[in-house]
Amino acid sequence: MNLVAPERRGLALAGLAALIFCVPVSVYVIGSMVGAGVQFPLFRYQETYMGTNVITIFRDLQYVLEGTITGRSALMPVFWVAGVVSGIAGLVSVGVPSRMQVLYSPRRGGICIMGAGLLYLVALIAQYGPSFSSSGGFAIPVGVPVLLVAGWLVWSGTLFSNADETDERVPEESQDNSS
Repeated sequence: MNLVAPERRGLALAGLAALIFCVPVSVYVIGSMVGAGVQFPLFRYQETYMGTNVITIFRDLQYVLEGTITGRSALMPVFWVAGVVSGIAGLVSVGVPSRMQVLYSPRRGGICIMGAGLLYLVALIAQYGPSFSSSGGFAIPVGVPVLLVAGWLVWSGTLFSNADETDERVPEESQDNSS
C-alpha cells in the first residue's frame, strides 16, 4: 500500500489550484482611456490620471457596503467575491491530504475552479455587459479560459490519472476458499 504517490498527486493538484489566485483574470480600460488596469482574484492594479492604485477585494466590498459604488457596478464585487470563495473551496478540496476523505475531492475542486471562472465572467458581464464593452469602459477576460481549462484538467484527472483515488478507498478483495 503506497500512500506516498496519492499524497504527491494531491500536493501537485493543490499547487496547480493555488495558481488560480495568481492568474490575471481580466484586463480593463476605464471610460475613454481615463485609466486601465489588471484584475486578479484578490486585488486589482489600476493606473488612472489620479495615480496608481492597488485595490483589494475587501476594499471593493467596503465601497459597496458604504454606498460609494452603486447600481450595476455594485454587482461586480459581489460576483467577484463569490468567485473567490468558489476558488478557495476548490483549493481546499484538492489541497487537504487525501487521508481526509470528507474534504479531499479533486472532482469537486475542479468544479469549484470552473465555477470561479464562470463567476468572474458573470462579474465582468454585470459591469460591462455581454459584449464586455460599455460607456464605462471595456474588459478582456484573459484569465477566464485559463481557469476553465485548469478546472477541467483537475476535474477530469487528465493531469494525474486516478488522482481522485487513494489506496485507502480501494476495497480489499476477500478470497473465499471454503469449497
